Amino acid sequence: MHFDPPPSYRVLVVDHDRTVLEMIQIRLDVAGYAVSAIRDPAEAIAVLEAGGVDAVVLERRLPDMASLEVLEALATAPGGPVPVLLIGRGLTQEHVEAAAGHGVCDGLAKPFSGAELLERVDRMLAAGAPTLAPEPRDAWIEV
Repeated sequence: MHFDPPPSYRVLVVDHDRTVLEMIQIRLDVAGYAVSAIRDPAEAIAVLEAGGVDAVVLERRLPDMASLEVLEALATAPGGPVPVLLIGRGLTQEHVEAAAGHGVCDGLAKPFSGAELLERVDRMLAAGAPTLAPEPRDAWIEV
C-alpha cells in the first residue's frame, strides 16, 4: 500500500552515481514527492542548511567520507530531525544500526527496485523523524 504524500513533502537524494540518482528521482517524482537529486555532498549540505527537507535518501559511500558530513549537517538542519534512508552496495543491518544515532531510520542494499525504495520512503515518512541519540563519530566510521 502506497503512502500518499502531501505535495509539499520534499526528499533530498544524495548519490554520486548518476544512473541510480536519476532512477530514484523519477520513482519518487512519479509517486508525488518533491525531489532534489544531488551528486555533490557539499551541495547537499547547503540544501540541508537551507531547511525544508522532510527526508533524505543517502548513499553510504560518498567520496571523502562525505556521507558522515551530510548526516552531521542533518543534526543542525532547521526543522529538527529528518529521517534518513541509507543506501549502498553491501549495506548490512549493522551499518544501519551504527548510523541510527545520526538519523538513519532504515537501509536498502543496492541493487533495489523502485517499488522497494518507495515502500521504504513511504514508511519512513509515515513513521516520522527519528528520536535516537547520536552515537560517537568513530562508531559510524569504523563500520
